[in-house]
Amino acid sequence: MSRSDSSSYKKIGTKTGQKAGARSRAADPPLAAGDLVLDLLSTHDAHQLTVAALCHAAEICGVRPQNVRVALNRLLAQGKLDSPERGLYRLDTGGSGLFAEVANWLRREQQAVPWRGGWAAVLDSAVPRGEKTAWRRHERALTLRGLRKLGDTGLRLRPDNLTGGIDGLRHDLRRLGLADGARVFRAADFDATDEQAARGLWDTAALGRQYRDMEKRLATSHRKLARQAPEQAARDSLLLGRAAIRCILHDPLLPDELMDQAPRHRLIERMGAYQRDAKAIWMGLLDAV
Repeated sequence: MSRSDSSSYKKIGTKTGQKAGARSRAADPPLAAGDLVLDLLSTHDAHQLTVAALCHAAEICGVRPQNVRVALNRLLAQGKLDSPERGLYRLDTGGSGLFAEVANWLRREQQAVPWRGGWAAVLDSAVPRGEKTAWRRHERALTLRGLRKLGDTGLRLRPDNLTGGIDGLRHDLRRLGLADGARVFRAADFDATDEQAARGLWDTAALGRQYRDMEKRLATSHRKLARQAPEQAARDSLLLGRAAIRCILHDPLLPDELMDQAPRHRLIERMGAYQRDAKAIWMGLLDAV
């Protein structure tokens, strides 16, 4: 049971830094109280839970209940939650473009269409870097849609193979936080050198290794869930589920011409089955509070 909130988003699978496969077994970052609250509320069918249930979940995950209460107040102030009645907290599902992004991870592959060889480009040289919060949102939006820097050209590229084409991508990036000064357009007719460089912007071998490794971790954990104490199973499944969903959300949805789709597809299928059973464990624990 997990949603992998925006604070967990990392850049993975690029040739300009991290090697995804080599880091797939790295320790997950400590779970923050706010992330736990958003995970639980986003996955719950009604998107609402009592403070008692949230504090109980915190104890299961080794998070101090007091930290949860502080996080609830902060999330209320940020408009991410509301409180329809005393002691009850509800997720504002329409307040963030990221909610739909995370909630739809199971259908992520449906966002891709066959590739005709063109490129989607973003030029953001006019975007000021001084506003750090806005710049982080801008960078996160580009990362979530798999755009990568093409050398010193100033361009961020990805294959033009997403549903809705360039107009759809432009709208999608704005929804996710793209800065106003950025330009989104179609790019084509690169010379042979730039075309080869563009096709090599993603470390597809590392991504494939990462997805295969994560699928194995999910399979191993899934076999253990029924034998574990419910609290242990709940805690383990939430942490591993967060890591798996991060992998899925950061997949660049490259076309068949650039990457084998099978490892990602198997990972999504495995995570779907895993989350169904993990969610049942969590609901059993929370409904009893």
